[in-house]
Amino acid sequence: MNKAFRQYSFLLYAFVLIGCVGMFSTTPILTDPCQTEWLAVLKQAGIVLPHDRKPTDRNIDVLVFNIHDRVLPGLFFTDGHTEGEIACIGELAAQFDLVLLQEAWVHQRQLAQFVPHVWADHPLFIEGGGGDQWPQRWICETCMSPGLLMLSLTEIPLFAYAEPYRAFAGLNTKLDASDEFFSKGFQLVEFANFWVVNSHLDAGRGQDSVDARRAQLQQLTFALKQLVPERIPLLVGMDANLHADEEQDSTMLAQFLKANHLEVVMHNGPDMILVRGLTTSMPQVLPLKRVLSDHNAQSVIFDEV
Repeated sequence: MNKAFRQYSFLLYAFVLIGCVGMFSTTPILTDPCQTEWLAVLKQAGIVLPHDRKPTDRNIDVLVFNIHDRVLPGLFFTDGHTEGEIACIGELAAQFDLVLLQEAWVHQRQLAQFVPHVWADHPLFIEGGGGDQWPQRWICETCMSPGLLMLSLTEIPLFAYAEPYRAFAGLNTKLDASDEFFSKGFQLVEFANFWVVNSHLDAGRGQDSVDARRAQLQQLTFALKQLVPERIPLLVGMDANLHADEEQDSTMLAQFLKANHLEVVMHNGPDMILVRGLTTSMPQVLPLKRVLSDHNAQSVIFDEV
């Protein structure tokens, strides 16, 4: 009886969740203008954007931002982004040479068309991860997407790869944050003089989610060891869902940094920017939480040479 009830609860939960967050936007382009005063918010906070200064040919301006674009607006129990809000995110992204977005599940195609960047990549997995289960694989468009969008303003990469994380927290924890419904993973991209990782780890605070994050970082480390030479410059931007004040999170982050010879440039809440072999400057936290997302954005400049 208990098993049957759990199965019924799982199905009910799955259909409700997928009904809310399972669809891509079908509009061909963004037609509504940005009406959110995001720029004024950043100016008031003293943030210096790329258009506020004179960039050099050697500098790469990077934006890392979990945009929380998970649901279509107007659906039951949702607070999805309007097209105007996505246009605001596009206006921000347009100022940066390299953009790493997480939770770009719904409007990724429209956003990629809105910005001036010459290259965009939004992987969709064929198999693997939490979304590769019954019933969501068959009725949920976005469940096989890791929600990752990478944009490059002027340079087309030499190589682009994406992989779903094998580990994810299941329904046996009350704190798993629905990670079993999505195939989270990572993007790994090679540019001429450096490599870039964009990733989103499990979000839950329960032990199963902690264990999943540990396994996900181990999987990412294995891929880096296999594909990226150790002396090659590397930038990692991700919503890691690792909190410095939690012992297990702190330990696994330290292990990941050591294994991949990385150092922390920014760590704001669950989000972080890590580098290896790159000279960085002007790290900033862009206070856009409750303005354009439920996360702040992060930016940094690095010298490509």
